[in-house]
Amino acid sequence: MLKGKKALYILLPLVALIWGAIVVQVIGAFSDDDPVRTGVTSVNITPVKTKEREKFTLGTVDRDPFLGTLYQPKKKKRKSTTPRVKKTKLVWPSIRYKGVVSGQNSANAIYLIEINGTDQLMNLKQTIDGITLQRGKSGSVSLRYKKIIKEFKIIN
Repeated sequence: MLKGKKALYILLPLVALIWGAIVVQVIGAFSDDDPVRTGVTSVNITPVKTKEREKFTLGTVDRDPFLGTLYQPKKKKRKSTTPRVKKTKLVWPSIRYKGVVSGQNSANAIYLIEINGTDQLMNLKQTIDGITLQRGKSGSVSLRYKKIIKEFKIIN
């Protein structure tokens, strides 16, 4: 590197000059003084003339130019025109499992289940309002509604 203070006397003003130029450019970019246009010139707009394109059609291809074989078009598969039936999403009634009322073994237990705000006492395989009790435990029950089985856990 440069030895002595001569380099410091040369480089310090050079750095200050470069940073000063950068600061002036930034301040000038953010200033509110916009240049004023003095003379307004009128601009004449003329439409661009275009040539009409030549229309052409492609002929059918009889032979493959690279393999030399005859061209056989692929057969299109016909789609069936049967309309799709949208499945409506199954809306379950309001169901809450409240617990086992009597009996601890699953053979003679009675489960307390709230269906649409009314409490129901249900045994296994019993159906109320289209809801069938499939399986029951002390902590959860499995109910079937319109061929869909869903498990409900006890509410604390």
